[in-house]
Amino acid sequence: MTVFTSKTEYLDGFQKKFAESHRANGALAAYVEKQLALLDELVAAISPETFWAITPDILGIDAKLVLVTEMMRFDDFSDNEIIRIVENDYRFYLKELCGYNLGTKAKHSLVFNVR
Repeated sequence: MTVFTSKTEYLDGFQKKFAESHRANGALAAYVEKQLALLDELVAAISPETFWAITPDILGIDAKLVLVTEMMRFDDFSDNEIIRIVENDYRFYLKELCGYNLGTKAKHSLVFNVR
């Protein structure tokens, strides 16, 4: 398991997968750039007073980026279809990844507090 201790380490994993794909241009690339810009804004705004309000949004962006990197390998989906699916499903991604069904209540954890 990789533990990220810097923004560069975190982003390198996504950027490597994106660069290896055939989707480095177009709507999906623009979507990812928008998410990364928003992530920069949110991280810059973190303070003891804003941490609890901002963290769910950061977790949401992380889930979106992971879903994009998983889905972009499927040639059956267009960039716009991937974006639509990611926007619909990202809030539940971590819950499903941890083995919960959508109808099952997840444990009280910051990990499932995604916005």
